[in-house]
Amino acid sequence: MRFVILCQEEPVFLGPVLRRVLEMRRQGVVAVVVAGTRSAGERRGTWRERWTSLRTFWLIFEPRGFFAALCVRLGARLAGAGGRRSIAGTARRLGIPVHELAHPKAADLVALLQTLAPDVVLNQSEILLTKDVLAVPCIGFINRHASLLPRFRGRMGAFRSHAAPDPSYGVTIHFVDEGIDTGPIVLQQEFPDVDPCWTYPRVMHRVCATAPEMIWRALDLLASPDFRLLPNCLPDGAPPEKAFAFPSLAEALEYRRRLAMRRRAQGTAAGPRGS
Repeated sequence: MRFVILCQEEPVFLGPVLRRVLEMRRQGVVAVVVAGTRSAGERRGTWRERWTSLRTFWLIFEPRGFFAALCVRLGARLAGAGGRRSIAGTARRLGIPVHELAHPKAADLVALLQTLAPDVVLNQSEILLTKDVLAVPCIGFINRHASLLPRFRGRMGAFRSHAAPDPSYGVTIHFVDEGIDTGPIVLQQEFPDVDPCWTYPRVMHRVCATAPEMIWRALDLLASPDFRLLPNCLPDGAPPEKAFAFPSLAEALEYRRRLAMRRRAQGTAAGPRGS
């Protein structure tokens, strides 16, 4: 099976997952396509809107997690493409071809993928893939989503899972279609050991820990002629709920209020620590 990874550089959570994917079976990856850098929050808008986005991150990550993530991002930027946290740098060190598209257009992506001739492409980017791009791989595009779909589609699925009144935690490997996290499911794994009082970064580290193994397991399943996909819909057959956007400041404040209530109920005002 010819396997290609389409991604963006993000050193805090995504980078460790993809670096481990590459290290596990480097001979199983035909190429890595890096389409710029994954955003932290919203890149567009006025300075006021971007400042609000930063405040939202501060609330969601909490001080220790915020500064830890900031240090990782700054360190990765200073180290550049050859740094140990770089996905492209890791691929090159492992002898895997790397193609960089700073500002990818659909036509450029189609042309590159046609040259690579993949069976499956793992999409770990924020690029909304067009019908022409989706049609290139023989089997299709797959995605790793940090929630138990069909719940919490869209941006920051793990945060939405953690912030919900009835939190649930897991990872879904699913096919990519023209919707947002609506494609059929290849594989899911739930994590009942996650404490609802944990910090969001600690939750993310937990749900990312087994993601590399899940990605390769999903590819093995797709190679089996007897494998059957799972439906990406609610138990009653209703369509998935509307996809979430990046959290608003009000949602982040409500999340912190709910988290404080959980921690008080548990009897530890600070809650379990971890970034």
